This record gives sequence, C-alpha cells and structure tokens, in this order.
Amino acid sequence: MDYTRIRTKVEDGIETITLDYQQTLNAVDLTMALELEDALTKADKDEEVKVIVMEGAGRAFSAGGDIRYMKAHCEEPDFATKSMAALAGKLAEDIIHMKKLSKIIVCAVHGACAGGGMNLALGADYVICSDDAKFIQAFAGIALCPDTGAVFLLPRIIGANRALDLFVSGRQVKADEALAIGLVKEVVPKEKLDETVHAFAKKLTEGPLLAYQNIKKLMYISLYQGFEDYSKQEAGLVGECSASEDFKEGITAFLEKRKPQFKGR
Repeated sequence: MDYTRIRTKVEDGIETITLDYQQTLNAVDLTMALELEDALTKADKDEEVKVIVMEGAGRAFSAGGDIRYMKAHCEEPDFATKSMAALAGKLAEDIIHMKKLSKIIVCAVHGACAGGGMNLALGADYVICSDDAKFIQAFAGIALCPDTGAVFLLPRIIGANRALDLFVSGRQVKADEALAIGLVKEVVPKEKLDETVHAFAKKLTEGPLLAYQNIKKLMYISLYQGFEDYSKQEAGLVGECSASEDFKEGITAFLEKRKPQFKGR
C-alpha cells in the first residue's frame, strides 16, 4: 500500500510511524485509519522491528477529526452510516489492533492531541509528551459522543470520574496535569521529545521481548477483552449523533469560531 497520510521508517529495531497530513494538523480520516492498519500489521510481522514509535509531523500530533470534511458532507443522506460510523468502526479496530499487537508501542505527543487523535495515543502502551502538549476530548463540543474506543479506554487509564469530566467538559488537559493524572509517562521539553522517546524505545529493544509480548497479552485479557463488543456499539452511536441537528450546528459553530446553540435534537 502506498501511504498518503502517514510515513514509516525502521532504524535500530524501532519502527517509527509518523502521522503526516499537515494541512489538516494530521486529522484522522478513513484513509489514515486504513494506512495505520496496514503499517501496524506489517510492523508486527517484521522480525527486524522490536518496538514501534508513533508520532505526528508538523505543529501537532493530531487535531482529531477533519471538521471541514464533516461540514462539507454532513447533509448527504448516507453521511452518518457510510462516513462517521464507518470511520469510528475502523479507528476502533486500529486501537484494538494496537492493544493486541505483540510489540510495545510508544507514542510521542506534541502540540494538540484532540478527539480521535488523542484516542490513538491512548492505544499506545506508553505516552511521552512535550511540555506544549494539550489533550482534548473535543466531541461534546460538536454534539458527538466519543469515538475510537475513548469511553472504553480512558476510564481504565485515569478513572471513571476524571474521564467523564473530560468527555462532558471538553476542556484542555495540559502536559503537567496529564502527568499528574496518569495519562502520560513523562513530560519533557519540546526540543527533547524525539531524543527522549527514541532513547526509551531503544532501551525497550534491548529487553526480554517475549516477556514483554506476553505481558501485553495478559494486560489485554485483564483490561480490554470486552473492547471488541464495545467498538461495534460505539460506531452505531457515533453515527446516530452525527445525524443530529446539534452535530450540524456544532461543526458550523466550530468553523465560524462561535459558541454553538444546541437544541437537544
């Protein structure tokens, strides 16, 4: 598969997968989801690859969904099922894939890490971020329920009450708070992010890889075995929200940089 939204490289036993669609701040779309699926599958089968690093190119890790695309297509009759629900389903499959992958995944986050982009980061085994990182569960602000496995994953990482607050409020979580609540492993100066992440990944490549693989398997069984059933329901609920009047008002208000006027329908 030729990639248009991501790029990959392998060096010193580390495969780096870079989200690289900078005109949309690395927004996650169906093309990116399919490319990630392909890259992850190949990396897991490649004996040269011992650890995977995921990062974002340009000014941010990922701004989440492509709201301009949503606005342009939201009036189409099959938008909710063929666009939004289909994307939510494929992204959730990517996260499940990441959690079930035999190799440890380290995510390097800088700048905005929002919506589905934040949830991609949650799919990693470790998140290390720069001091300018901002994590945002931005779904309610455009009248959507979260996708990409967020409501399954985030409460298991930071606790149910904190997760509910982030989902409902949509507020930014800056790097220091992300560290304090256990969302990230470490916060480093922006200029040190690549160096720190790759040094950590290199150390992992020198460890007992079979033990790491089996630890990941046991973690998945103990924490995430119901994830696949959850993801099927999530896709339908995202589709339902994206067919609402409030969703159309939410994405319009976002693009017009004003407060949305929701009507509850």
